[in-house]
Amino acid sequence: MKIEKVRDASKRLTIEIHNIKNKDYIFLSSKISKKFNLTASSELIYGFDEIFQDYKNQEYTIGLEWDIWSGYIIVAKDKKSENLINEIYDWLMIEGIPQRKSFFAKFIQLIK
Repeated sequence: MKIEKVRDASKRLTIEIHNIKNKDYIFLSSKISKKFNLTASSELIYGFDEIFQDYKNQEYTIGLEWDIWSGYIIVAKDKKSENLINEIYDWLMIEGIPQRKSFFAKFIQLIK
């Protein structure tokens, strides 16, 4: 999957992860929020062609979003929050995109 760090049309720093399906939004958002100690700070909006919710910690506010055109998007909500975008980007480049494990894969890990 392609990961890009770019500025959107509003000049906000974003990370775009292409080819992510809407069904993976909750899983990926959960992994990111746990890793970076984020809590939801807005209502989850879940539509046919877009999903989004804001998250924050003590310093930063970001949007975790998905749309039918771009895939999964992580957006800095202000200039200061670009620091967190850079941290998440570095983490994704090192660790890769978190993947769901199938029931079978989890079972194999348990019996090893």
